[in-house]
Order: sequence, then structure tokens, then C-alpha cells
Amino acid sequence: MNLLKEDRVNYLNIGLMLITAVLAYYFPFETFLLAYAYLGPLHYLTEISWLHDRQYFAKGKWDFMVLLIVGILLSYAAFAKDFGFSKDVYDYFVEMNLFDKLLVFALFASILFALVKSLWIKLGAIFVLYIFVGGWLSPERAQENSESTTIFALTALIPTLIHVYVFTGLFMLYGSLKARSVSGMWQMVGFVAIPLLLVFSLPVDTQNAFLSSYGKDAYYAKGDGFYNTNYLILDHFDLIEEQKLTNKEYLDIITKEGNKSYFLRQGLIDTAAFNAHTDSLSKIANRPFVVKPMAINTANLAPQFQYDHLLYFFDTSSRYINSINEYRFEPMPRKVMKSRTKKEIDGLIYFSEVGIMLMRFIAFAYLYHYLNWFSKTEIIRWHKVPKVRFVLVIITWIASSVFYAYDYSLGLSLLFFLSFSHVLLEFPLNIVSIVGIGTEALSIFKNGFRKPIKS
Repeated sequence: MNLLKEDRVNYLNIGLMLITAVLAYYFPFETFLLAYAYLGPLHYLTEISWLHDRQYFAKGKWDFMVLLIVGILLSYAAFAKDFGFSKDVYDYFVEMNLFDKLLVFALFASILFALVKSLWIKLGAIFVLYIFVGGWLSPERAQENSESTTIFALTALIPTLIHVYVFTGLFMLYGSLKARSVSGMWQMVGFVAIPLLLVFSLPVDTQNAFLSSYGKDAYYAKGDGFYNTNYLILDHFDLIEEQKLTNKEYLDIITKEGNKSYFLRQGLIDTAAFNAHTDSLSKIANRPFVVKPMAINTANLAPQFQYDHLLYFFDTSSRYINSINEYRFEPMPRKVMKSRTKKEIDGLIYFSEVGIMLMRFIAFAYLYHYLNWFSKTEIIRWHKVPKVRFVLVIITWIASSVFYAYDYSLGLSLLFFLSFSHVLLEFPLNIVSIVGIGTEALSIFKNGFRKPIKS
């Protein structure tokens, strides 16, 4: 391939980034939804085909089968939930945290597949790896792991934003460094700078932001869409401006029959003291609720609660204890004791400033991920496959487009195996790209940014 063609492709990609940014700015939800439904499946199919012809960038011929089996297991569990069969299988996956375990196992195993040739070393290492991941992500550690950003990135972001943005950028950077391409490096500048400008520099009008009924319904997709991913990101990184729990909301919680009877039955506080407590708060019901110690009978508390005297021990799981203690003598955020309603979460995702900023980035990352792949057809040459396979790819793509057009939720369910498996099967390539970047960067450090000499 001559340099002129490579430069044209790289500058074309900068133009595609700008077009993507414009669409993501004006129509963030619709841009993502249409790209994911109608470009996504064609990308999965053509990339899996391309990876297959290159042995999935693994050292062993059959290494990819481990990743494929993980994809099949996860897909079966997802299908069991979506289509209402083998519910016990899905419940078992949830109970044992197998969705997270298998995903992280597949990622770490891919390091072996990309770098190690010896079958016996891989078998031994995979066994040890699975034991390690199984312990690290065991259900017993769920509370501790829920606060870990590392685990959140590995389990929630790797198959989504890290896959479409970070891994795409690494693949592009490796190619640019390997070819010593100046235009490729300018492409990388655009890849970083354009989404930063899109998200942080352009104004956000929460009152007049465009959101079609299709965009709202399809993004939620009957509870199976990407809606939950947005909320998890906003919540985990504390991007939500917390509303304070009001006295009325607190009263609604503790005066529920089950909670009130727990206090009185366990002898934590007598009826008169309980009524005095609630009566005093009801007079200032609309003020933020302030956490204050209460004189309760600590002798009747479970041992794990006896170090404090708060009137919050109706939650015997201790799930909220640390959070509650953090807010002593301060107004308490609503999320500590009261779950957000669907209407409130809608407001955060669709109409808040931070929600729209996040969606702009998601739309940019996904649409450009697909456009980058298709724009480099002549470089990657994913279309050079047997005709029968190419026809099957096109037929499957058309069928998937029909499913998404008919019912977005159905499309997500039916295409889950393809979408998730292509992420798994790409892991060895991601490892190769990371190692390649290091190798090429070292060579550039030693020899300068000169074109490699062909032997």
C-alpha cells in the first residue's frame, strides 16, 4: 500500500470523527441507537470473519475456543432470562457472579493466548487463573468489590466503552507507530481531542435537548437496553448531584408497618420514644433529614451494630451502616436509604447536564468505532473472504436489521451472542496491540521517528 492511500484514509478518519461529533452533539441517543443496531451487527460479523482468518491473533490454533465457550455460556444465561427458559441457569449465574467471573477470566486468559505458545503452560496457568478470578470475584466479596473502580472497569466498561474507544484507539496507535505515519499520529490527536471538545467544551441545553420517543423507548428497551449502563457509570463515579433525604421520606421509611414493628418488637425503643421521634420530625417534614444519635437500647442490638446508637437498624443486613455513619449530624443523601424511582433516573440519564455529556461520548465512541472499521476496508481487507461466507454475512446482517427495526429489545436479545462474542474474540488482538505499541515506542525512542527499513 502506498503512503498516499494511507494518508487519505487517515485524513478521511479525521473527517469521520468530525461528522460523528456533530451527530453525537445534536442527536446523542438516536445516533448511538441507529449505529448500534444497523452498523454494529455488520461489524461483528465481518470482524469475527477477519479474526478467524488470522487465528484470532493467538499463539495456539484452538485457543479461541476458550473465548467462544465463554461467549456461549454467557449468551445461554442471557437468553434464559430474556426468553423465559432455564431460569434456574440465569439465577445460578447471578448467585455465583459468573457473568463477571467468566468475562474477567476471558480477558486475563487472552494474555496467555496472545503471548504463550506452550499448551502445557497455558493449561496450568488457566487453571490457576480461574481459581484466582473465582476467589477475587466470589459472591462473598460482593460488597467489597462493589466499591472497586478496577472491578467496575473490568466488568462493566471492558465490554462497552473500553472496547469501542480505548481498544480502538490502541489498535489505531499501533498501526500508526508501526508505519511511522505522521498522518496517523494526527488522526490520534483528533481521536483524543474531538471527543474532549464534544463533551466538555460545547454547551449543554438540558431544556431543549433533542430526544425522540424512539430514542427514549429504544434506549430503555424494556429494561434490557443500555439505560442501566449509563446509570451505573453516573452512580459509580459519583457524577450525580445528590438530593438530600427529607424528613418526610425518612418518616415514610421508618413508619412502614414492618420497620416500626421491628423497632418495637426488638425492644430497641419504646412506643412513646418512637412516637415522640416521629412527631418532632413530622413538624418539619420538608427539611433535609439530619442524622442524629438516638437513645436506644443497645443491649438488644446485634453485635455488629452495638458500636453506634442510630435509629437505622431496621436494615439488619448492615448494608447501609457505614454510609449512615458518614453523615452523622449532616443531611443524608437520598440514595443511602431510598432507592431512586424510574422517573428520577430518566431525568438523570436523558435530561441532566452530566447525563447528556456522557451520552455524547457514548454516541461518539460507538459510531466512530464502526466507521473506523469500515473506512479501513482496503487496509484491513476484511472483505477478502470466500464468497459463500460473505453472502452469509450479508444475509445475517439484513436479518438482524429487521429484528432491530421490529423491536429493539428483541434485536438486543437475539444479537447478544454476536455482540458479546466479538468482544471476547478480540481480546488477544487487544493484547497484541498493547505489546506492539510498547515495542514500536521503544524502537522510536532508540532510532527516532523514521520509516522502518524493509528487509
